Amino acid sequence: MTQKRLKIDKKFFFLLISLMLVEYVRAAFIISYLPVQAAVGTQFNLALVGLAISLHYISDAFSNFQAGFLMNRFGIKKIISVSFTLIFLSLIVVPLFQFNGFVIILASILLGFGACPIWIVLLAKASSGSRGTNMGLIYFYWLLGMASGVIVMNYLMNINLSVSYWLLPVFVVLAFFSFRLSGDHQALENTKQPFKEMFKKTLSILKKSRIILPGTLMQSISLGMLIPILPTFVLQHLELSYNQYTLLLIIAGLTAGLLMMPVGRLIDYFSPRLLFIAGFMWFGFTLISTAFSTSIVAIYILVVSMAIAYTFFLPAWNSFVATKITKEDQNVSWGIISSFQGVGTMLGPIVGSLLASFNASITVIISASLFILMGMLYLIVK
Repeated sequence: MTQKRLKIDKKFFFLLISLMLVEYVRAAFIISYLPVQAAVGTQFNLALVGLAISLHYISDAFSNFQAGFLMNRFGIKKIISVSFTLIFLSLIVVPLFQFNGFVIILASILLGFGACPIWIVLLAKASSGSRGTNMGLIYFYWLLGMASGVIVMNYLMNINLSVSYWLLPVFVVLAFFSFRLSGDHQALENTKQPFKEMFKKTLSILKKSRIILPGTLMQSISLGMLIPILPTFVLQHLELSYNQYTLLLIIAGLTAGLLMMPVGRLIDYFSPRLLFIAGFMWFGFTLISTAFSTSIVAIYILVVSMAIAYTFFLPAWNSFVATKITKEDQNVSWGIISSFQGVGTMLGPIVGSLLASFNASITVIISASLFILMGMLYLIVK
């Protein structure tokens, strides 16, 4: 058991810091800055922000599909350097062009392209050694970066809007230097593959991943369905106040953040398949329960329970996925799988919004049912 003590490799740690800073920047710009300025400012409107956010996730999904091939062809360092340059330039041009609507959309697209390669490198690195611990670390730093991006950006915008914005390109530079400290990253293939070979490899990976892709797509759709309707569901259906809703989000985030690494370590001792199946069904049944709950205390307990279930299925699922990926295909495979996740992230809010036009609780029940269905599917399919 001593070989499984928590030890973070220094080079892996610098990759995690780089990811955290990139996710801080992404969340601060896409989730916080654009929506808030559309709501309180006069520079752009909500329709523009909605389009920018949608195109951001479309570009993220598309670039995930291509990034693995590009890393193999041109090298990991070159592609990461280009990706950070894209993020940096996208943030610089927005104020230089007086927050022009077209430039904001372009910046959101470039940010989507630039944010994905660091994920592929990290997931490939996490696929060896203590997979559960590594996946737990990745998602802990992701949560930390995303949550701090939203919270800190909201706070700083109230103090000094200019400073809050110009910190973003500074953090991109710091993320790049952190990546450079993470050592050499050799692509496991060489090479300049012709399009025909890339197409064959894609088909081969899709065939090998046929057990993984349905779960990847359904997870991201199910979670994405909740994004646009969550405030409506909590404030109107559950009849909680805005302060209670904010407290729910804080409690859920803290619970998931605190448990992500310990649960990740647990995965190295038990079957990740059993843990993510339990997590899917646990999350689904708990989510359905919230639609029928009338007690505030019960709602808080259920939210904590969902956060715990989330920490079970997220790293366990990715640890399971890592067992199905061959070493020589890591970059490309993770890129393709991540692109499916991106597609689900795009489709989920659309489906959730359409269902919520009838009733927000219907969206919650269907999202929960999909999680239960996934648990049953992977319980049956070996």
